Amino acid sequence: MSIEGPDRLEESVRDEMVRQLRQNLARCRRVILDEKMDLKTQERWTQLYNNTSQVLNQILKDRQTRDWEKRLREIENTEAFRKEQYSLRPILQTQRQQTQSGSNSEL
Repeated sequence: MSIEGPDRLEESVRDEMVRQLRQNLARCRRVILDEKMDLKTQERWTQLYNNTSQVLNQILKDRQTRDWEKRLREIENTEAFRKEQYSLRPILQTQRQQTQSGSNSEL
């Protein structure tokens, strides 16, 4: 599955966003667990942690949905191609038989 053009750019932007969000979550976690911080500061960082994790989860869910949709389209295209091949099989066999009988009659 190769990604081309705008999809590749979008994917690289998403990858960078995911990386930054994970770094922010780690930073928030360190501050939250720091016992030297007052409760009000820990509470603000906890809220930031929750908001960041919601954004990250949504981005990952969107990515998964896009991947599934792309995979489904590939499967549907493969199935459509197979059905087309099966529907053409009798026609192709008839053409082959006609070609063979035409070349046999020339002998």
